[in-house]
Amino acid sequence: MSLVAQPPQTGTVLPEAKPRTWVWQVVLLAGLVFYLLMPIVGLLRFSTRAANGITFQYYLNAFADPAFYKFLGNSLLAGFWTIAVTLILTTFTLYWAYLKARWLLPLLEFISLLPFVVPAVTLGVGLIQIFSTPPLRLTGTPYLLIGAYAVVTLPFAYRAIENSLQGANVLTLTEAAESLGASWWQIFVEIILPCVWSGVISGGLLVLSYVLGEFTLALFLVGSSFQTFPLYINQLYSYQPQYSVVMSLLSFVSTWLVAWLLVLFTQKAPSQT
Repeated sequence: MSLVAQPPQTGTVLPEAKPRTWVWQVVLLAGLVFYLLMPIVGLLRFSTRAANGITFQYYLNAFADPAFYKFLGNSLLAGFWTIAVTLILTTFTLYWAYLKARWLLPLLEFISLLPFVVPAVTLGVGLIQIFSTPPLRLTGTPYLLIGAYAVVTLPFAYRAIENSLQGANVLTLTEAAESLGASWWQIFVEIILPCVWSGVISGGLLVLSYVLGEFTLALFLVGSSFQTFPLYINQLYSYQPQYSVVMSLLSFVSTWLVAWLLVLFTQKAPSQT
């Protein structure tokens, strides 16, 4: 047997090089960016269009309009209270279920998905029928709106926090802390909460994004008595379409700004150890 390597025969077909996957990744990413940015570009172009060229007068008017700050403040207020109610109830309930009643987790997950099944119109009409007469007359008040938001945003908060709890061995951490003499409140605040902090912030961002853009429940439950920013934009569109587009863009920017501040706050929060 010869140990000398034989030269390749004439006509031998070499294997083809595999296509570079990064090319397709760049193409898909560019397509996604184009798809997401084109509506914003269209709104920006429409809001700055004028007979003699380009104008930013609508933006100047928006920042000088007290109604902009009032109604955006109403939406932010409803959003932050919804975040507080939803995340506190969800975090405490899931932590208790992981410690004491894991058999309840499938039932809790099923309950958390029910808001996806019930349309917002149906929920709004039902709440009006229940809370429109004494002694629980809450229609037209922000309390009923925040309660409704807490219900419809439950799936977002539940999934984010439950995923974080799955990655943390809360039972072992709790037993270890109890053996060292920690109180229940110390265990939850100083040990469990840092473990699920990323899920809490993620759920909060999803809840806030939903509330700032929600229209149907606000129209049914509060109307003009506690006018939110989407209701104000809809009102403007009937007689000042360009001005309403400006408000929509400012709402989009405000949502991103609040989200960025929450992420910045998360990075400064104590991390899981």
